[in-house]
Amino acid sequence: MLPAYKPNDYVVCLKTKNVNVNDVIVIETNELGKVVKRVQSISGNLLKISGDNKSYHSPVYEMTHDLDAVIGRVIFKLF
Repeated sequence: MLPAYKPNDYVVCLKTKNVNVNDVIVIETNELGKVVKRVQSISGNLLKISGDNKSYHSPVYEMTHDLDAVIGRVIFKLF
């Protein structure tokens, strides 16, 4: 999620499953564990995620993720 969020940044998130397209979320993935990503699309209980760094591509961008994997919506970054 560079440049806005860097590895080891601390974020505060609101624990919720109520997310919208373009929200920045914390989600648990089987491949990478907990990650901070942006909601790209939502279809029912499934969503696609992406990152802000267009020069980086992750396999999790190609997958659909269950809404139950969402931990929460990022409110702000501490540092």
